[in-house]
Amino acid sequence: MRTQPELPAEILLDWNESPIGAPLAAVERIVATAHHLHRYPRGLMEEVTDLAAAHLGVAPEQILLTAGVDEAIDITLGLADRAWGTLPGFDAIAERAEVLGKPFRAIPLDADWQPGDRAPGAGDADIVYLAQPNNPTGNLFDESWIDRVRAAARYVFIDETYLEFSSRPSVLSSGDDPRLLVYRSFSKAFGLAGIRVGCLVATPETVARMAAARRFMPIDAVSLNAAAGVLGDTGFIKRLTEHVLLGRADLTAILGRSGLFADVRDTEANFVLAHPRADVAARLAAGLARRRLRVKECTPLGLPGWLRVSVGSRPEHQALDECLTGIATGGAR
Repeated sequence: MRTQPELPAEILLDWNESPIGAPLAAVERIVATAHHLHRYPRGLMEEVTDLAAAHLGVAPEQILLTAGVDEAIDITLGLADRAWGTLPGFDAIAERAEVLGKPFRAIPLDADWQPGDRAPGAGDADIVYLAQPNNPTGNLFDESWIDRVRAAARYVFIDETYLEFSSRPSVLSSGDDPRLLVYRSFSKAFGLAGIRVGCLVATPETVARMAAARRFMPIDAVSLNAAAGVLGDTGFIKRLTEHVLLGRADLTAILGRSGLFADVRDTEANFVLAHPRADVAARLAAGLARRRLRVKECTPLGLPGWLRVSVGSRPEHQALDECLTGIATGGAR
């Protein structure tokens, strides 16, 4: 008889991490190369660049590896005089713009987390940062609105960190556009949140310009070997994506049937958003804390009152279901 794996003392459904663990190919490659940590990562940047280009179907000259999205933002802010981003949106954009002395303009989203009919007043001196699916709301914007933004701004940076979980294809499929910068992360569908590696995709000319602003050897050997490992085993990406898509529907159902939430929203990412009923919010928070079941309170992300619950494993979903049932019925689960 198969037994359920033992749950950890603390269940972490707050940071959008892989619910099926790390890719074995990445772990094995790190272990196999550990004895070479006294060496600089000679050739690894080039190897991972080639692997990423093959995976995304672009030329290696269109790829710039970065130490996470934060470095990608820093580099691309140097391409324009002013930055724009959605609100709610990824908070690091406004923060990095302030640090680097770039004016930042917000694009407010409506109650449905859409930017509305009008394009922002961005012009040829500006860069507009969008995430598709959006972070932190997990939804997609109207494509015609994005097209209008792309036609107006000097550059449009589209963060596709959650793309594998989305119903919309990559914007890269629309063809080359010298105004377009696309960021792809190796943290979500690649199961490598513990490393800070991603890549920018742009025209070779823009990549060459951005590369000049990059630090010397910005990514360490361990992270590069992990990225090379998973890029050589894309079956893991497929398995993780399938788990998230099934788990997201399961998670939406669990939250909905608990009766504890005034609103539950499925997303195009690897999490579900839920707004607790006002009369049970305190009891819900206490019950989750007592069970040591972590979810993300989204007020710091610009979504006051909302909770973000990441897709977990089946046993973790069962534990969440039991916990919510106990809270709803007044039990002690």
